[in-house]
Order: sequence, then C-alpha cells, then structure tokens
Amino acid sequence: MESRKRNIYSFKFKDPDLKSLRDLVSQMHPVYRINFGKNYGNLLSILNQRVDYTTLITLAQFYDLPLRCFTFQDFQLAPTLEEFERLVRIPMKNKPLFRGVDESLPLEVIASALHMDEKEAKANLETKGNTKGVSLSFLLERAHTLLKAESWDACYSAIALAIYGVVLFPNMDGFVDMAAICVFLTGNPVPTLLADVYYYISNRYDKKNGLIACCAPLLYQWFLEHLPKTGAWVEHIDVSWPQRLGSLRSEDLSWYSKEYINMDIIINCGDFPNLPLIGTQGCVNANPVLSL
Repeated sequence: MESRKRNIYSFKFKDPDLKSLRDLVSQMHPVYRINFGKNYGNLLSILNQRVDYTTLITLAQFYDLPLRCFTFQDFQLAPTLEEFERLVRIPMKNKPLFRGVDESLPLEVIASALHMDEKEAKANLETKGNTKGVSLSFLLERAHTLLKAESWDACYSAIALAIYGVVLFPNMDGFVDMAAICVFLTGNPVPTLLADVYYYISNRYDKKNGLIACCAPLLYQWFLEHLPKTGAWVEHIDVSWPQRLGSLRSEDLSWYSKEYINMDIIINCGDFPNLPLIGTQGCVNANPVLSL
C-alpha cells in the first residue's frame, strides 16, 4: 500500500459518566458478578474497561471510507462479528436480530424482562427527545434496592439494561432509550454493536468531524488485542499515537486468537449476510469481503 498524507479530522468519542454504575457493580460479591456473567456475558468487563480516547481518535483517522476498514502502511484491519462475539461473550446463535425500534412494544414485555409489574414499568417509562425510555437513575436506584434484598435476577436485569443504555448504545446521557431496550430484549447485542461502529465512524468520517457514539470500550478492547505486546513498539511510549500507529507493519500485529481455531465462521445472521447489518441508527453498508 502506498503511503499518503492523511487529513486530520476532528473526532470525539462518546464518553459517558459511568462512576455510579461502576460503584454499584463494585458492591456485588465476586460470586454474584460471576453469576451475572452467566446470563450477560462480558458486560461487566466492558463497563470497567478504561479507555484511552486519544488512541481511538487516532485510530479513526486511519479509517478507509470506501473499504469500510482501517488502512495502515501495509495492512488493513476491520472488526468482525466473530471478534465482537468473543469479546462480549454473548452467543449469537439461534437468537433474534434487532430490526429497528418498536415504539409499540407491549409494556408487559418490558416489565417481564425487568422482573417488575406493569404498573411500575408504566410509571417509569418516560419520553426524552423523540423516543421513550427509562432514566439511568431509576435503574440504579432499583438495582441498589434489589441488591440489598438479594433479588438477583431482577438486580442483574436492571444492571444489564443500564449497561446496554449508557455503555453499549450510548445515545442520550443518563437515559436508556427504546433502541437500547429493544436490543436488550433480543439478548443479541453483537450484530448491532458492530453495525454501530461502522455506521458512526463512516458517517463522521464522511462529514470529517463529529461525535462517534458507538461503544468505545468494546472498540478499544478489539484494537488492543491486535496491537504488539512486546518489542520496540511497546517500549517507545514517549512517541505520539499518530506516529506509533503510522509506524505499524503487518508483522507487528497479533492477527489471530487461538480461540478462533474451532470457531465457526459466521456467514449470515438470520436473513442477513454477515454484513450489512442493522444498527441503532439504521442499516450499514459495510464491506462483507473484509468481514468473512
């Protein structure tokens, strides 16, 4: 690949305030955090992931809009369904896909998923902007009460929905919107997470600036997995991130996890091919060749 001078674009990544949610989770005994993971995968690790946003902003400068991937000196990187599934630890197989926001979703469905009665669900469902949802403060207060009462299934669901709303799909500050609720109800966030990465980075790169509101901790975990773990590249921490990423070569990277050895390649999700996918903001026309 030929080197070329890159334009520098003004990007920002959504950086929600997660202190209250992290403090709540820290009060859970390790045994209950493990039990949480049996139903909700690696969400607590994603919640507690500390993100170097300078790294992600620099990574976004290397995005290749026509190819829907990150293009470096002599290689390309593109996050895939398989990689995100392994990081999130929530299997996709035999689960429904998010197909868009259902504003007419029966209240009883939401109430059942959160282990509450319909009266309480109705009282706390509110409208912000143009969408319905629930406030983060309501979910945190509910989770605190349930934690003290050791009502674990209900507590886990409140915490999980909070993570969906402010970490995985951080659309509005302190608010879990209906898109996040609908993805939560599918129990299958991975395809939508990947679609949001492609949608937001493609959209903002096309505009040459703006806020990238995808799940930054997940994208950061994905990128860290590929970066060199030893050698000169790691030792030169005094070098700026643009210089460090610009100097990367294909032989420097960690390309393949051993966990993929016996993993099936994902050809489609339901009626959809591997990509394009549906994100919370609509359909994404990413490059399927790079994602198989």
